[in-house]
Amino acid sequence: MKSTILIVDDDRLILNTMKERFSTWDCEVFAAHSPTEAKDFLAGATPDVILLDLLLTADEGSQSILDYLKSQDRLVNVPVLVLTNLDKPELRESMLRQGVKEYIIKGNASLDEIYTKVLAYVQPPAKV
Repeated sequence: MKSTILIVDDDRLILNTMKERFSTWDCEVFAAHSPTEAKDFLAGATPDVILLDLLLTADEGSQSILDYLKSQDRLVNVPVLVLTNLDKPELRESMLRQGVKEYIIKGNASLDEIYTKVLAYVQPPAKV
């Protein structure tokens, strides 16, 4: 069974670059350009992992997506990895307290590093 990744970002270049990078792995990748698109997708699907831009420019922003995930029993345990340019420890701590699994600063992580982090949540751990 293929893993499903939802990428949410209001920057179409980043969204397309991420989607293209993840398409090299055998998974289904869905891209949402706004919180509304993300919620529409989430209404009918349960992704294995969500890559979420922290500062979406749409009215509702990324917080509305986090709140939506918490309000849906089937989505509560979906790992969320936040992507941001904001290197603010207090914001990072706040996001982690809300259940975000990773707080990734875009300028400090390569596309390959982000790819590896996401795949760690969708691949079973190697057996020893």
